[in-house]
Amino acid sequence: MILVPAVEELYRKMTNTGELILEELPDLDLYMDQVLTLFSRQGEEPLLTKTMINNYRKENIIRPLDGKRYTKNHIVQMLLIYHLKGILSIGEIAQVMEECYVSPGYDNALTRVYREFLEQKPLLDEAVKDCFDQFLPESALSDSTDLLAALLGLSRVAQYADKMAKALVEAHFGPEKGVER
Repeated sequence: MILVPAVEELYRKMTNTGELILEELPDLDLYMDQVLTLFSRQGEEPLLTKTMINNYRKENIIRPLDGKRYTKNHIVQMLLIYHLKGILSIGEIAQVMEECYVSPGYDNALTRVYREFLEQKPLLDEAVKDCFDQFLPESALSDSTDLLAALLGLSRVAQYADKMAKALVEAHFGPEKGVER
């Protein structure tokens, strides 16, 4: 099944987010305003704000700075946080990141994880498109009850993803790691 034009356009906008790739990140340390410029998007809400970054620093979700500049590793940390904050709370993100920060060579590991995420993005996008194909057939856009049914299906998929993410955090990053509840 192929997405109907209105849904296809929404899908294209949703998946064409212009991810920052590692090769685009400067090797020079950046001041806050430079970081904000790096994360800004043309005509859209910024990915990060000064307040958000300061809160992440205050909560130790971003490793401490050396002076007032952010390294490439800090930028990678912010990218990971940005992607996680859509489904996890700040507390859950802090649990995950803290566990990663105590691992030897965490900077390289976080960079590797982000690179792998970007490499998997086309597969993830295709899986989402398949899900949309399933729940948003052309008929779903012509009748409000069919649209409601489609929305309920998509809502359920989002709930599954949310529950799985939270279960993984609890099982692998919680105070009693590895203990099923």
